[in-house]
Amino acid sequence: MTAASDSARSPAPGIREFLIQVCGDQREALLRYAVERGHGVDVADFISGSLLDDGSRCRELMSWYRHRLPDLSGLVSFHAPVQDLRPNARDSKIRRATRDRIAQCLDIAEELGIEHMVAHLAFNALAQEPSYPSGWAERTAVFWREVLKGRSVALLLENIWEPRPEFVRAAVDAIDMGSVGVCLDAAHVHRFSKVSQSEWVRDLNRRIRHLHVSDNDQTRSQHLPPGQGTIDWQDLLGALEAHDLCLPTTIEVPGVAGAEATIEHLCGRKAASQHCDTHEGPRLRRRGP
Repeated sequence: MTAASDSARSPAPGIREFLIQVCGDQREALLRYAVERGHGVDVADFISGSLLDDGSRCRELMSWYRHRLPDLSGLVSFHAPVQDLRPNARDSKIRRATRDRIAQCLDIAEELGIEHMVAHLAFNALAQEPSYPSGWAERTAVFWREVLKGRSVALLLENIWEPRPEFVRAAVDAIDMGSVGVCLDAAHVHRFSKVSQSEWVRDLNRRIRHLHVSDNDQTRSQHLPPGQGTIDWQDLLGALEAHDLCLPTTIEVPGVAGAEATIEHLCGRKAASQHCDTHEGPRLRRRGP
């Protein structure tokens, strides 16, 4: 399929453009595919804590991206790590370690000229105390207001273990910064929530500024192409369209073949309208390095 045919088939309902997740051994092929097809990229190599601890390798990869990102015509986002980070921790030393790691990621994003970073909420769905949700939201807000002070990078907070959308809404509203929005991860909704995709969209509405897509069968995170798991994509895309949301969408399916299968499936679900002349939210621009 040519770049022209990709463009002609896009966007799907609720999707403004696609970002290819670039990382690992396939990064060269994935970034080349994004450039050739006019897609954006999600820089995901730095999700690895071990990489971030390796100063030499980290600088090497930063140089690699610095020389290649200007070739892109699409949008660029930066994917922060998730493992072991606790922005809402009660323990001050754990919060400090989390702050240091997030600050390192913000430094890298700023140096690469990437203006938006996807980071993760860390709600404990097993917590039983009635006061936990409100305390969690406030601690989350205090952390991010402090970390983002003086920064040029906007923040997209991604749902993971949150069982209901109101927890995500409470955290974003408590932060109360125009540069902070939601990255809705459809696979995490499907895996960890009993609330429908459309209800998540209705609840979060204009707070949603970005979308992550992959599929699973609810047994584990499988990162399958849409249509190969059990997510109701019509429910999700129909809700986005109904709420006039048209979002940059990162494909979290491995490899070029996974990206192509994702685009093929989602673009096959076009509504009658062929264009997203709707609310787009702020564009995820990349400054020049």
